[in-house]
Amino acid sequence: MSTGMENTIVVASTDGATAVATKTVATTVAPAKKDGGFSAKPTVGELVEFQATGLLVVFVVLGAITAISALMSWLLKVLLPNQYYGKSKP
Repeated sequence: MSTGMENTIVVASTDGATAVATKTVATTVAPAKKDGGFSAKPTVGELVEFQATGLLVVFVVLGAITAISALMSWLLKVLLPNQYYGKSKP
């Protein structure tokens, strides 16, 4: 019974011989890299490292947004004090 998830690979050689191999999708997936990234079954340490990295990225972005907002407020106060303090011109 075919599930529709099979690939047929036909390889022809110079001597006329032909090889046919059928592989399922699960067997064609490349194995996980061992020199970087996650392994096929990540350990608790890898998961904690991944979550800590994500949390650090979030805090860095929030800090950058805060810094940009403070800079915009300071520029408005220095360059256009009347608008900053809401005073109308006479």
